[in-house]
Amino acid sequence: MSPSLARCVEAVARLLDGCGPLEPVRLCMSDRDVQAEVCASGPAASASMARLAAATGSEAAGQTNGRDDGVLTVDLDGDMVMVAAVDTLVRGATPGVRATSTPAAAELLRKLAPWTAALDRELLPGAQLWVEDHGNDFTVRLLVSAAGEGELDRVAAAAGAGLARVRTWRADSGLDGRGSLPCGRTVHLAVVCLS
Repeated sequence: MSPSLARCVEAVARLLDGCGPLEPVRLCMSDRDVQAEVCASGPAASASMARLAAATGSEAAGQTNGRDDGVLTVDLDGDMVMVAAVDTLVRGATPGVRATSTPAAAELLRKLAPWTAALDRELLPGAQLWVEDHGNDFTVRLLVSAAGEGELDRVAAAAGAGLARVRTWRADSGLDGRGSLPCGRTVHLAVVCLS
């Protein structure tokens, strides 16, 4: 199968379904890899890493030894790689107080899948989708690059395909913007000019 951001998003949703409850996770997905950062420390982080390892069938499952500083690298759906590690708590989050959940994160990814399939059709190479669980809500960001100034508007239009009420504005690095998915979720856009 060819690389696909939508396929990656769907694979991560299935993974989250099989994990059980995790501490808030910050995800960065592309068409070939996933970076997952468990935002916790101590035993809570260790338990989340162990659940991720078990859900992926990794040999690292059960080998956390009370440590929360390990890195887990596994294959997802054949040609995708996930690297998971522990990071600090999300700024402003209160440990033990949470309005989000792992099933809610998986459901959000499923809502993003049709939009990301449209992004795949627009051929936005190197697009990165960030989904951050802050404990009280999720943030969705799309980062894409344009070869030069002349490409900024075209790439921004492609990134906003499928979103409603898209607004963009000039930024130091290119264009920033936001739009809404049909479910009402806000998506933040960033188009970085490479030249």
